[in-house]
Order: sequence, then C-alpha cells, then structure tokens
Amino acid sequence: MSNNGKLDFLISPEKYFPPDVKRGSLLNNEAFILAVERYLDALSESQYWPSSRIEEFQTLRLRKFTGLIEKKSQFWSQYFHRYGFYPEKAALEDLRNLPVLNRKMLLELGDKTYIRNDSMNLPTFSYYSSGTTGVSLKHFYSEREILINYGVFLFRHPALEKFSIGKLLSRKSFVVLGMPGFKHVFEKDFFYKNFPFIRSQDLDNSDLRKEIYASIRGAAPAFLVGYGSLLAKLAEWIIEDNVQLPIFAVRTTSEPISTTERETIRQITDGPVINMLSGNGVGYIGFECQNNQGCFHINSETNIMEIVNDDRVLPEDGDEGELVITSFAYTLNPVVRYAHNDVGRIFSNSCKCGRTLPLFKFHGRRGYEIVLPSGRKVRMMYLHRLHSNVLMGDARLGRLAKQFQIIQNRIDNLLLLIVPRQKISEAEEMKIRLAITELFNGEKINIEMRCVDVIPNGRGHKPSFFVPLSEFQKRKL
Repeated sequence: MSNNGKLDFLISPEKYFPPDVKRGSLLNNEAFILAVERYLDALSESQYWPSSRIEEFQTLRLRKFTGLIEKKSQFWSQYFHRYGFYPEKAALEDLRNLPVLNRKMLLELGDKTYIRNDSMNLPTFSYYSSGTTGVSLKHFYSEREILINYGVFLFRHPALEKFSIGKLLSRKSFVVLGMPGFKHVFEKDFFYKNFPFIRSQDLDNSDLRKEIYASIRGAAPAFLVGYGSLLAKLAEWIIEDNVQLPIFAVRTTSEPISTTERETIRQITDGPVINMLSGNGVGYIGFECQNNQGCFHINSETNIMEIVNDDRVLPEDGDEGELVITSFAYTLNPVVRYAHNDVGRIFSNSCKCGRTLPLFKFHGRRGYEIVLPSGRKVRMMYLHRLHSNVLMGDARLGRLAKQFQIIQNRIDNLLLLIVPRQKISEAEEMKIRLAITELFNGEKINIEMRCVDVIPNGRGHKPSFFVPLSEFQKRKL
C-alpha cells in the first residue's frame, strides 16, 4: 500500500472493510482478516510518523466525523453552532469550545445524543455499561463500526506485531476470566470459553481450575484475558499445580496489577503480558509501552485525549487531571469531549521506544481518593503506588497476602481487608500501618486491619482495591 493509500486508510478505514461485517460472521472471514491486517500494517507505520503528520490526519478525521454527525443529527448541529464549533473548518484546538460531557450530563440528555439509525442504515446493537462508577450508561453502536475498531485496536500492541493475526482470527483462541467489555463484540466469534462470574476465591476449587486448564488446552495456543487479580491468582495456582499450558499471550483488564503480580503471570507464558486502557463508548484508548511500564501510548489515529481540571485544559507535563476523550470511531453514539472518569497526565517528552504517539499515565477513577478530616484528599495515584510498591510490590508483604482492599467507612477511619497466605506478624502489621499512615502527612486516621477469607467483587463483578467513602455510603457496605 502506498503512503497516500495508508493515509486514506487511517482517515476512512470503513472504506476498506467488507460491507456485511457483523458479529457471528467473523471467524475465518478472509475479507475481514485481510482488512484487519492492512489496517494494522498502516498503524505499525503511523506510530512513528512526525507529530505534525499525526495532527494533520487527526484534523481531517475530526472534520469528517463531526461533519457527518452534524448532518445526521439536529441535536449535534445545534450543539456545535451554539458553542461556535464549525466542522468544515475545525482545527483540533477548536474542540475546546465545546463543554466536557460527563455521565450525569449524558444521562440528562438521554437519547438526544444518538444518531437515528434510519438515517445511517446500519445494523446495530446496544448494551449497558457495568456501572462501576455508580452510573450505568446505555451504549448504542453500529455493528460494523465497532467491529472495525475493536477488531483492529485489540491487536494494536508492539508485543503482538510478530504474531499472525490472520491465524488468530481463524479460530476461537480467547479464554476469558470475568466480563471485560470486549465480550460484547468478540464473544460470538472468537471466545473458546468465558468464565464470566468467577471470583478470586473460586479458583481455590480444583475442579474449576481443571475446567480452565482444559479450555486453555482446547484453545491452544490460547489468548488468556481477564481481570488482573484473577489472572494473578490463576497464575499462582498454575505454578502450584505444576501444569504447563499453551498460552501465547495474556491481557489484563479492568484493574492495575503490581510488579509482583505481573512477574507471577509472566511465569506461566513465554509470550507477552499486555495491558491496554479501554472504556465503554470509547473503545481502546491506548496501549502500555514496553519500554515505559505503567505509561501508555494514545491511539491517536482514532482518539483525541485532553487532560482537564475544572474545565481548564492542562498543558503537557502539567498537573494531573481527568482524561477527556473524543473518538472518531462511532457515529451512532458520538463521543465528543467525554470525561472518562480516570485521572492522569500527558507527557511531552519523546519516548525511548521511538514511537511518536503521545505518552500518558493514569491512576484510576476521579473521586477515588481518601478524604481526610481536614478536607484534604489523598489521590488515587498515591493509593496505586501504595498497592504496587508496598502491599503487593514488597517482596515479603507480597508473599504474605493474596489480596488487599482498603475501605474508607468513616471520615476518620480506614478498614484494611487482607486475604492472608500465612499469619501476619506484629512487625509486618506495623510496616503496613506505617506505609498507609505516611500518606496522611500527620493527620490522624484510625486504621483497622481485618484478615478475611474472601474480598467480594465490586460493581459490575469487578475486583476493587479501594472503596472510597462516597461509594461506601451509597452501597451501605
């Protein structure tokens, strides 16, 4: 494909996919597989293009996308003009004319933001998000649009570039623990087996593990996907059971994993352990850089990311703020300056891996913070460091416990739940208390510690390391 051809592919990928793409028809679909491979080939080059060229085709995609939804929707036409945004001549910075939309605002707008399907003539499907933030949203998609984007960006990762995606899409290779969002898209075609309601403690059941092992062998070589804590627990049991399994890659979803957990997972496969950031309504936002663990490259070919604090766009290398996403991918359910509810920052420096896609880091949900008696807040990034570097990252403490959860149940009290592997000594308990207390800068908060057999999953059957006071009060835990 010529350079101009690749640029056209990136601006209008839908032109290069078969018109009848739909769920249930993708397995071993040669036309679909060829289009996916060509798209990935274009992406493998664009990730090294100069920033000016990336911004050039982002501008073209922005004009095309907003022009289409302006034409098809009276709501979006009036919305754009109300705020002085004109698709036909829009520049990237013009997006800042538009308000940031959060979940509450989208719920109030209701179906107004959707494009009527009869104006687009596309097969559709919808589902509701898991509600991990307390608000479940309906998502409405063209099957073709979501398959084009999920079918490509799920495999847009440096560690997968050496694998044959064609072979992967010619068989049912996924074994999945939990309910990651991509099940709505790929389950019919590519899931060999899904264990949707599995909990960490369920893996102590040898019969269930045997069923999982049999599924991995049946899908050989298997692509193992699941919530991070479930995969770490499964990896421990695979090592304990002394079994060898044909796992060619592992992808963790929905929660951060510690260095210790990552290394445990690495012991069960010779392939990569992959981490990506995705979101309901947005798709795949970015992929973790192999040279900068914990940092992610933005999928700039299909997204624009801003970091916003109190409606003010923050500069690169500025303070942390909320991730705000505009996606070019979905026309029936447009995502224009959507507050993703994750906190992070964008870096301006070039990445040592050589990719020119912007680099960002995120630390978890907005509002997921410890509120101190003075009103000061301990942000999620510090809780993430506590989890990764101390509770699960410390060589000794990581071996002591299978799982931790911090619950703020009062303004002056934290409850630390521990699923122990062995008895915790007074010295080790003191080390944990001191590590948590250091976050408070001298403020007094009581820390309860309780050893339990099971830590229940949170909203949407997802594990949760931290339960903030606001969620505790809502859920009346």
